[in-house]
Amino acid sequence: MSVLTKTKLTLEHRHQETPDTVSFRFKSEGIENWKPGQYLHCMLDHHHPDSRGTERYFTISSAPFEGHIQITTRFSNKKSSSFKMALRDMAIGATLEADSLEGDFVVEDPRQRLVFIAGGIGVTPYRAILLALDHAKAPINVDLLYANRDEDFPFKAELERFTKKHPAFRAHYFTGTKRLDGRAIAAAVGDLVKPIYYVSGPEPMVEAFEKVLKGMSVPKSRTKTDYFPGYSWP
Repeated sequence: MSVLTKTKLTLEHRHQETPDTVSFRFKSEGIENWKPGQYLHCMLDHHHPDSRGTERYFTISSAPFEGHIQITTRFSNKKSSSFKMALRDMAIGATLEADSLEGDFVVEDPRQRLVFIAGGIGVTPYRAILLALDHAKAPINVDLLYANRDEDFPFKAELERFTKKHPAFRAHYFTGTKRLDGRAIAAAVGDLVKPIYYVSGPEPMVEAFEKVLKGMSVPKSRTKTDYFPGYSWP
């Protein structure tokens, strides 16, 4: 963990990624650099907080070179938490606070073959990682296996641009009856021994894929996980 002096994040812009997913872009007074894939501990005081309180962890969905902190979150069809409602209703120029930068869900060696497994909003760290690799002109030898509840995949337009620019980047989309499972991983990856596997998404999904990869004889040392509490997985 990187402990920070409590710093303010000032809302500059919000963008509707899909009908239920929004990105919030903040100007930071104290966070200028981070490793793509890391996350922040954020605090947002608001009236009548519910049982989930006034604090959240958010993966940073922007890359450092972009010059701002971006967090991206999904709003439930059911009533969202009081924190998310307060975040949604923030005025441009309003602030929240952050006090720690954490996580080792980062790419250490882009020369290796990588497999990124994403469930829904779990795509957020991959956006940051891919943008940073592209900016650094580093190799992108990645299979992204991306499952979503419907056809509205957050960041899909950006991902499609990567497929055109980087021949070794392949995006595989799963929704409806097209299931992301061990068979789909084997079909996309081929040689299961060489890659490093990253799994990001709702906690039940991440736990399930840890078991899937173990059953496929993928060593635990070749897997990294990052989960988002509070989201369901079909």
